[in-house]
Amino acid sequence: MNLLCGDVGGTSARLAAWRDSPATGGLADERHYPSAEHSNLATILHRWLSDTGVRPSAACLAVAGPVTDNCCVATNLPWVVDGESLARELGFPVRIVNDFYAAARGIALLGAGDLVKVGGGEPVPGAPVAVLGAGTGLGEAFIVGGKVVPGEGGHCELGASNEREARLVAWLVATEGRASWEHVLSGAGLVRLARFLALEGPVPVPTWLDEAGAPARVAATDPEAVRWFCELYGAEAGNMALRVLARGGVYVAGGIAPRMLPALQAGGFRRRFEAKGKLGAAIADVPAYVVTHPGLGLLGAAAELGAAQ
Repeated sequence: MNLLCGDVGGTSARLAAWRDSPATGGLADERHYPSAEHSNLATILHRWLSDTGVRPSAACLAVAGPVTDNCCVATNLPWVVDGESLARELGFPVRIVNDFYAAARGIALLGAGDLVKVGGGEPVPGAPVAVLGAGTGLGEAFIVGGKVVPGEGGHCELGASNEREARLVAWLVATEGRASWEHVLSGAGLVRLARFLALEGPVPVPTWLDEAGAPARVAATDPEAVRWFCELYGAEAGNMALRVLARGGVYVAGGIAPRMLPALQAGGFRRRFEAKGKLGAAIADVPAYVVTHPGLGLLGAAAELGAAQ
């Protein structure tokens, strides 16, 4: 049985086949395609089918954006992804799900080697779980009562916990029209933090912050921006833990966290995770994990098709 699994974000579309046989045991024929270089997802799918020669019987595509009636208006791409239209074009059923719905579905398929714990106690079996992840944008979802509840919490208003963050929020409102968590917890968000720190500092804003590779360069050269990013990551992860009392754990996925693992472990993430006033004690034992498996969304898409059980 060949099933097509996809994890489609603003930067990259990751596609793979799930082959349910002892010879393969899971994902195969994985390819990555730059999303912005293609006018629509159908073009990428045709390219993958041509590149691999795979003939799937069905597909599940996890797309960054809200999904209604098997259709997604992508958040950070000028695409409308319609599962029914794709099915007619490709000749097999296509299910569209939110990317962090798939990420949450994939959590149960991870092994101990796919996770790095960042504080807290042991997870409570059956308790709610929170999943979030920064990459091109900020995705969020919950697992409550064994069911995945996708959401778009990354676009909720960003709150300030100190005077510098209040100035940051005011600057974001002036420059972006509003201040959301995705404005700071994303690749572009890391660059915004570096820019804001430079604007408040004694030296000019580096011109390279406008270049395509700026997020990676900030991560490598600006420890203060990275430290602040990790603190804000911890603050929103703790917010998610509070929203559903996620004693089953908070899982930090996405492309950025594994590359910042030492900084996330340095203390600021966990301090802000638990800094919730009189309710901090309620989540002090909630474990947080950084997901290091690179194909979490693909695993979740396979699980949605009933393959990876």
